[in-house]
Amino acid sequence: MRRIKAFVTGATGFLGSHLVDRLLEQGAEVHALVRKNSNLRWLAGKKVHYHYGDVLSDLKTLQKGLKGVDLLFHLAGVIRARQAKTYYEVNAQGTANLLETCLKANPKIKRIVVVTSLAAHGPNPDDRPASEEDDCHPITDYGKSKRDSELIALRYADRLPLAVVRPPAIYGPRDEQTLTLFRMAKKGLILLPGWEKRVVSLAYVQDVVTGILLAAEKPKAVGEIFYVAEDRNYDWEEAAAIIAKAVGSDPIKIRVPAILVYAVAAVAEAVTWVTGRIFSVNLAYAKNFLQRNWALDISKAKKMLGFRPAFSLARGAEETAGWYQKEGWL
Repeated sequence: MRRIKAFVTGATGFLGSHLVDRLLEQGAEVHALVRKNSNLRWLAGKKVHYHYGDVLSDLKTLQKGLKGVDLLFHLAGVIRARQAKTYYEVNAQGTANLLETCLKANPKIKRIVVVTSLAAHGPNPDDRPASEEDDCHPITDYGKSKRDSELIALRYADRLPLAVVRPPAIYGPRDEQTLTLFRMAKKGLILLPGWEKRVVSLAYVQDVVTGILLAAEKPKAVGEIFYVAEDRNYDWEEAAAIIAKAVGSDPIKIRVPAILVYAVAAVAEAVTWVTGRIFSVNLAYAKNFLQRNWALDISKAKKMLGFRPAFSLARGAEETAGWYQKEGWL
């Protein structure tokens, strides 16, 4: 029997590298689109076929790599950028280029999974968890570009068998985004946004990979959007306490007023414009951090995909903290 041939964009990143690992474990032949200056540290020594290019400027390489592929996983994207237009060029136009190229090179492909973000939906304006049927109202250029990516993808759903997976904040081994929270907790300090209760949804990286693979497998997934995350939501204080326990600390909790969060973010943005260095804290981060409701409902993925998250935050945080410590990150 012929091995499944999978093509992954964003394979060098945090989520993409974990997806590559799982595909290899399942016996797939894995091909990855990588830039010439990509850091291959998470793929080094693994049986991955590299195709050097990107979704914007080297469509010939992309077309060649997509021929004969069974599965296409699109995870490539920009999370932080100096200019707003970069988000739309890479996240939205890049998706359009990829799907148009796939339509020409491999119109009989078995499945495409486009991975976006809860940011494409935006925070809920009321107290309900978000569902896939809700109207979207993204609040940042990143979120708006990811929503554009979704709409572009869905326009191809009558010609290509694709599904969209929309995870919330993802954490786990290899993640540098949530590393800051673990480090702060380890040092005995947790910063909480404002004085109101604020709710978030989180997803351990292996659960997100499971959701992506189910979307690539289930016939009912075609043309649909799915949230994949833990099957419960947390308020910030509870989540912080769980992370603190995972790193073995009892930190001081400080509530940071919104005006101070925005002030720090504004200074970081100013430094970015002067030096070109991009910080994890910026005005978009501040806006996201201060929203009251990032909760979501995974009922659709459970019903249509059979998705069942295996990691609670307590278990996932413990696994993540252990990996950080082993690697000397924490």
